[in-house]
This record gives sequence, structure tokens and C-alpha cells, in this order.
Amino acid sequence: MRSKILIPKNELNRLYYKEKKSKYKIGKIYNCSFKTVLNRMREFGMKPLSRSIIQSKYRKNNFSGDKIEKAYLLGFRLGDLNVYKTTDSSEVIVVRCHTTRKEQIELIRFLFEKYGKVTYKINNNDKSYYINCFLNNSFIFLLPNIDKVENWINRNEKYSFSFAAGYIDAEANIGVYDGRARFKVDSYDKNIIFWLYGLFVKNKIICPRPLKIGQKNEIYDKKSGYKYNKNLWRVRVSNAQSLEKLFKNIALYLKHKKRVNDFNKCLKNLNDRRNK
Repeated sequence: MRSKILIPKNELNRLYYKEKKSKYKIGKIYNCSFKTVLNRMREFGMKPLSRSIIQSKYRKNNFSGDKIEKAYLLGFRLGDLNVYKTTDSSEVIVVRCHTTRKEQIELIRFLFEKYGKVTYKINNNDKSYYINCFLNNSFIFLLPNIDKVENWINRNEKYSFSFAAGYIDAEANIGVYDGRARFKVDSYDKNIIFWLYGLFVKNKIICPRPLKIGQKNEIYDKKSGYKYNKNLWRVRVSNAQSLEKLFKNIALYLKHKKRVNDFNKCLKNLNDRRNK
């Protein structure tokens, strides 16, 4: 008769809870079956971890809870991130992005590396980047992909401009064209575009009412046959004083290096034109 395989409780706790080894891997260490490990766990009254935790060995930290940071992340997520769970019961939130800009990768790493594992790779064919961030359930607030700004953001000016900064970092086009500073955001998110317009008007930032610049299913690239998935909307600011006011309100919350550099170029343009 085969003798009972002994696995010390402290070792089983270390392997299972601390190192996140599966019952199968622990069985290999002690030359026994998955069922034997399970039996020892039951004898010790050990509660099983969810599969997603076992599969995710790296440490994950809870979201800070800071509402200014939360507002920014929501704006950035709605502008440029894909967020999902692999299964409904998963305890891992996956944040993904595909981009051609290295600055975008650096920003996403800056935003999420302190909270969880971040991996990225480059596609050598088109020199684009794929990035994945693995976070815990404290980031469940990033899951909804809804064209709407939450009320708690809308009621607070700091949260509003932080959300706007996140969305602008993801979607805006800022630069000097034909010798003049310009700002615009083109997006399928009609409600957010009109919310930005309302935020600007409320803060005396002069801008025209948003325009629909692309029709759903309209081909915008004849060579490749690309179509607009939805109606495309634009909000823009061109007035010099209003651009300066916008930059002043948003600068504190911007995190994207390119957006910050573009804003600085615009401010220089405005100053140069004023001094001519």
C-alpha cells in the first residue's frame, strides 16, 4: 500500500498563495497528482483561488481612488483604449491599444505600470505597436465603452478638464497650419464632442458649434476603400485668445508628450503673431 504523500502546510501555502503555482505544478514538485494536492488543501482548510489569479502571477495594485486621475483615465479610455475581461468571472481587467506612435506606448506604460503588468511588442511590417496592461478589478470602472460623460465629472471643473485632457491626449489634432495655431478633435463620439463644446463655451472658450464632417458608410479613402463606421463629428478652436484660455485650463492635466509639445508650439505661434 502506497504511503500518504505529505506536503507541509507552510510549503503548500507558499507555493499556492504566494507563488501562485497551480495544483498541477505543485503535484509535479511532490511527484503526485492534482487530486492529491487538492486533498491536502482540503485537509488544511485552504480556500482555492480563482483561475484568473492563478494564471496571473505578477503583482497588481489597486487603483489609487484619486478622482482627477480617474476622470483622466476615463477620457483616455473612451478616446483610445480597448478594455475587457476574458470571461465574466475573470479577476483581471485587460487594457489594450494598437498605435503607430511610440509616445502613446510611453504614456500607457506611465499610466498603468504602477498598477500591473504591462507588455508591448512592435509589428516590424508597419512599425506599429501593440500594448497590453493587466490590472485588477479596482479598474472595473474602465470597462463601459459608452459615449457619455458621467455626472460626477460634469459637476466638477477639475474633473471635467482632467477628463477632457484624457480624451484630447487620445484624439486631438493640435498644431500650426498655414502659420496659425489650430486645435480640433474628430470623433465618432457625438455626445462627448458636444460635451467638450459645452465645457468650452461654459469657460468662455469661443468655438463654433460642432459639425458632422463624415457620414456613416461614406468612403474616405478610395484607394483602400476605408469607410466611416459612424457619423464623424468635429469640435475646433481657432480664436487666439480662446486657444490660450483652453491651453491654460487643460495644461495641468495633459500627459501625452506630443500633445504637450504641440500645445507649446501653438502658444509660441500665438505669441509670435502678437509681437509682429
